[in-house]
Amino acid sequence: MGVKTLKVYRGATIHTMDEVNTVISNADLWVYDGKVVKVGANTDIPSDAIIEPINGTIITPGLIDIHTHVGIWGEIDEQTNDACEYSDSFTPLMWAVDGININHFSFQQARKGGVTTVQTGTGSANPIGGIWSILKTGGNSLQEMIITEKSGLKGALGENPKNVFGQQYKKTPYTRMAVAKIIREGFLKAAVLSSEERRSQIENKTELSPFIEVLEGKMPLHLHAHRADDIATAIRIAKEFQIKLCLEHCTEGHLMLEAIKESEASVTLGPFMLPSTKYETRHSTPAAPKMFHEAGIPFAIMTDHPFIPIHYLILCATEAVKYGLDEVAALRSITSEAAKLAGIDERVGSLEAGKDADFVIWSHHPFESRSNLLATFINGNQAYGKEKDRLCNRLFV
Repeated sequence: MGVKTLKVYRGATIHTMDEVNTVISNADLWVYDGKVVKVGANTDIPSDAIIEPINGTIITPGLIDIHTHVGIWGEIDEQTNDACEYSDSFTPLMWAVDGININHFSFQQARKGGVTTVQTGTGSANPIGGIWSILKTGGNSLQEMIITEKSGLKGALGENPKNVFGQQYKKTPYTRMAVAKIIREGFLKAAVLSSEERRSQIENKTELSPFIEVLEGKMPLHLHAHRADDIATAIRIAKEFQIKLCLEHCTEGHLMLEAIKESEASVTLGPFMLPSTKYETRHSTPAAPKMFHEAGIPFAIMTDHPFIPIHYLILCATEAVKYGLDEVAALRSITSEAAKLAGIDERVGSLEAGKDADFVIWSHHPFESRSNLLATFINGNQAYGKEKDRLCNRLFV
């Protein structure tokens, strides 16, 4: 955790991203032992505190990206790609923590972009791919970085499973019907088990155990779905088994807002600013967040790193603003709202007393094109800054 000396960052404009989106000018941010102690203006600072003058800057909470493959998708060298297990279409026991390399440069990129928390794990080749995890982007060990070890069972609908297994490997699933069948199979087998049988399955870490945990509400089902009919299939499966659903990408979701709102599914939108490399993403638009906001559907904007590099998360939100999304809603979608949707808002997502001291210092409002990220802090420790991350600077400045 952080150094056990009270530090006060004085003089910035702080966007707290609390429930009422409080913004405090000429503010003080108190940090002690990795936690936020106080946020306010003209506070009475103890004589033994260290004061860090940062007048004229902007502070936001550390950014949160809840759909990435940081540390597990071995971009540059495909031979080190641990994001998809291509040997089988049904791999529920593939667990992100067994594939994440905390020394991968994507963590440096995250810190450089002000992203302090990510949800990461398996990709979308498999109808049932594995279990995702949520972690900080800085720390001394994976265990120290983890916030939620099992943050959801990840699956995928649509073109990816069909193309990888049906067209490339010439085995099931060839069709969307087969993809949905594979996703249902685990739930159908788990749903008929007695309580005792369920306990035994979990104790023995069988392939049904993740489905039991989803059925019992211990974690959600994340389903990659771009096309409207795939989104409808995801909602149908969730309704059949009465499980918590997270719609990932939700590319054509703006065409069926009423059905998504009625489903009460969580929504993650993006990545934007990509060419339509797949037929099913041809209707992708940065205007979608505005439509979801106006429909009253909570959402988080994501990069799907490495498809959009993680340090461009702020640009993805900025692009949505250019397409009409309210600035506060945009910032919430990568801070406090993302934290709520991921179930980690008691620790991160806003700057309030008692929460983790994850924050970013910007030269200007982060949605301004001239804004520079000056420093990123995780648990009160500076995790990025020109004098703190020289390797990162050599790579990316």
